[in-house]
Amino acid sequence: MSILFAGGLSGFILGGYLFDRIGRKNTAIIGMFIVTFSLLMGTFCHNYASLLAVRYFVGVGNILQSDGMYLLQAELVPSKHRHIINGWAGCLGSFGYVPLVGIGYFIISWNNMFLAASIVMVLTSLQIFICPESPRYYLIKNDVEAAKKSFKALAKLNNMDLDLENIQITDVGNTKDRNHNVRQQLTEFIRYPSLLLETSILMVLWPSVAMFSYGFGFGWGDILPDRYLGYIMAGVGEIISYFMSVSLIGWQGRRHAMIFMFLGAALTYLTAIPNVEFGSGWTLESVSCLIGAIFVNGLYSGILLWTGELAPTTHRGIVFSFCSGISRVGSFTGPFLFNNLALITSKAVVLGSLAFIAVFCMMGAFLLVETRNKPIPVTGQDVEERRNGRKN
Repeated sequence: MSILFAGGLSGFILGGYLFDRIGRKNTAIIGMFIVTFSLLMGTFCHNYASLLAVRYFVGVGNILQSDGMYLLQAELVPSKHRHIINGWAGCLGSFGYVPLVGIGYFIISWNNMFLAASIVMVLTSLQIFICPESPRYYLIKNDVEAAKKSFKALAKLNNMDLDLENIQITDVGNTKDRNHNVRQQLTEFIRYPSLLLETSILMVLWPSVAMFSYGFGFGWGDILPDRYLGYIMAGVGEIISYFMSVSLIGWQGRRHAMIFMFLGAALTYLTAIPNVEFGSGWTLESVSCLIGAIFVNGLYSGILLWTGELAPTTHRGIVFSFCSGISRVGSFTGPFLFNNLALITSKAVVLGSLAFIAVFCMMGAFLLVETRNKPIPVTGQDVEERRNGRKN
């Protein structure tokens, strides 16, 4: 998995540049082709070096595709529906456990596993070509005509008849303020302290959530008595978590929902510390971790949604790349804590440490602003005004 994460880190760096340069959709398409071609090449791998190359490029393409599509989701869906679509997308992702377990259980040859995965990849990625590019992306590039074409494509998908020929789009602004290069983007983190503060907090929350998530994801064989049962139950738990997060976010807002889910994760970690046997390999730890995984998957869904709404359009691609990149630290640390550190110390040390981190993240979430039913900021100046209460 290390080489896959290394590829993901490269994907974050590349995506940080491409998302804000060639667009969210084009970057996602590039990612899809990289993943599909790499998986297909895995069918013909017969040595360790070529397998590592395949895994590396799968990691690169996966990040470009998944983050690109999420950016499109954040920018195309209205604020009042965004948390619902976010949860629905998560539920659909949870059904991926079914073909995952099926491929791993019924296909013996790992070469054929790659072939099967490439076919699933193609079939589940066709929607990228149907989805239009974000009008917000075109507007920060001051390309009004392209933005109108994107609006027309959206109207057609929704069976709406809109006459945009005679409509003037006023949300264009000054090229100096919006059409940034990388150097200008980085400079504005200093120019706008609120943008720097919120991005810094997100860069703490992301690796922590990744640590929780990947720790569970690669520890099911040790947490539960049966590995295949563990992954099936993980899929069911994810579906429950997305329903929970959608309800919580819609009812309490992003900020309060995230605080609640961090608290829930901390409590389940603490509950898992006592050694209590239930029989048939089940323990208090396994039951608590199953419940904890529900909170953690809710956090994963919530942090994606919140980041998309906190970051301005001019910086959304690079902020996602910063956060996703630093989250690789958590991706490495999580499995290590569950599978290695617990063996040389004790599970109380591991679970207690995770509970402390969850409480620390809860405090970080408290410092961020609520974004429910608020317009997505376009520039760093909008972030500054929103945090200082000058803009609703």
